[in-house]
Amino acid sequence: MPSVSNIAIGANMAAAAASKARHGMNESIARLSTGVRAMYGGDAAGHSAGQSLNAMSKSYSAASRNIEDGISYLQMGESVLLEVANMGTRLFELGIAADNAALLDANQIAALNSEAAAIGDAIDDILNDTDFNTVEVVDSAASKTVSVSYVGQASGTKTTIGPGTTIAAMAGTSTAAGADGAANTMLGKVAEALGNIAADLTALKAFQGAAGATSANLAATSARILDTDYALETANLTKNSILNQAALSMAAQANNAQSAILAVLQ
Repeated sequence: MPSVSNIAIGANMAAAAASKARHGMNESIARLSTGVRAMYGGDAAGHSAGQSLNAMSKSYSAASRNIEDGISYLQMGESVLLEVANMGTRLFELGIAADNAALLDANQIAALNSEAAAIGDAIDDILNDTDFNTVEVVDSAASKTVSVSYVGQASGTKTTIGPGTTIAAMAGTSTAAGADGAANTMLGKVAEALGNIAADLTALKAFQGAAGATSANLAATSARILDTDYALETANLTKNSILNQAALSMAAQANNAQSAILAVLQ
């Protein structure tokens, strides 16, 4: 190869190699510091897919939280109904006790009537005044809807939950006599409502289990695409660092070799 004085080919080649190595180092540093594998255009298609998968994972996670709200609503209704059932059972007892009125004096009958009236009022107050975030819990046949929608569903997927039956008012219970009949009817409705709530809880837990597992799997898939492989990227950083140092050293050697041309002119 002829020697010319105005260009150092070896030095230019070494400089180009050093520039490429520096780019590789910067890419590795960016990926290691941010944790994002697709930095510097490392995987454009993968980046797009990973972001979509991550968004879907978040959507399933939000759906799981929505379902948890529905579960809390139903558990609250279940607790209320169990308490109402206890009071209904006591009202049933009072009605049976009042059937023996012929052997009771006026004071004893008055005590039975007073307790029956108090229990009837308490049942209605609990049913009327117990709300979940201002939403009526059980004192209505109108069921509520809970969103269990996941991803890509424009209108959302909803499931209907609630007691599904109306529990008759008990405030009209002013005497113990005959209260067992009213209590028996009410307890039947309470049992029906508890059965509906139990079924709804089973369904919501299944929806939530599916949403939670899907969210976790989508998040793992997204991480495999988006997240930096620290072992691999550390190795790339070390490699490019060595290449950069070697290229700079070779550039210096090439410049020294080219300077020999000057000796001819001396």
